[in-house]
Amino acid sequence: MKPLTRNEVLLGLVIPLVVVAVLVGLALTADASSTWIAFLAAVPMFSAMFARVLLAGIVALVSVLAAAVSAAATYGQDFAAALPVLIGVIIGAGAAVMASQAKAAPVRREPAPASGAATPARPVTASPDVDDITGLPTRTAVLREYAGIDPDAPRVIALIDCDGLAAFNDEHGRDIGDVFLFAVGGRTAYALGDDDLVARWEGDELLVVIHADPSTIAPTLQLVADKVNVNPIRTDSGLVKATISLGAAPWQPGQSFDDALASARHALYAAKAQGPGHLVIESAGPAAG
Repeated sequence: MKPLTRNEVLLGLVIPLVVVAVLVGLALTADASSTWIAFLAAVPMFSAMFARVLLAGIVALVSVLAAAVSAAATYGQDFAAALPVLIGVIIGAGAAVMASQAKAAPVRREPAPASGAATPARPVTASPDVDDITGLPTRTAVLREYAGIDPDAPRVIALIDCDGLAAFNDEHGRDIGDVFLFAVGGRTAYALGDDDLVARWEGDELLVVIHADPSTIAPTLQLVADKVNVNPIRTDSGLVKATISLGAAPWQPGQSFDDALASARHALYAAKAQGPGHLVIESAGPAAG
């Protein structure tokens, strides 16, 4: 479980408990005690907006106990008259806990491509040829298909690096990092043609093979970069900003896959040397990403 953040503790626990104390004080000293007790039902809902289930549950329990103590102190022998208010507080507390639990349910995939997201090019299956995070072909599958072949027409090989993925995992958690990889693969596949390949190459890298003339590929590669760099990724931690670096090179007939890949690797290094979120096309010069 991820550690609690400062905002969760402050907005989800400390402030709600202070509000509970204030409302109890008003219920015991001011007129219209039932009104102040009834306001306790709203406190757990406020907590649920900012905190996970644990903190929301603590606030809900304290709110219910505070309502019961306040009612007992102010209504005395006529405690039954306070039951409708107490029931309302209990219902509000229970609803807050359920809302917090629903909010914490993991969001594995992004929305449909209309909002800039995409589904993976291939379904996730238990296969050595399919990556279990992105649903894309693995390095093994790519080498089986392309290593040693001589392309019959010009193609483009590109390498995509997810900038700072290790730090991203440290900040947001590895599950969110997996969603990031899933989103990058899906958005890349959505920007390309049906005959093009997107694969999980290694670690934080994806490999792309595009069936197109290298001289015309810049707009397509820029679209791939923009799909990630411009649009935040939707996760169960909210929208997170992420960037990719992209290096590409021509793969001409008569050229080996390894040589074209080495050129793409050189372009990727040049892109990352400019900082996160850049695109470099070998032999075509750099372009800002």
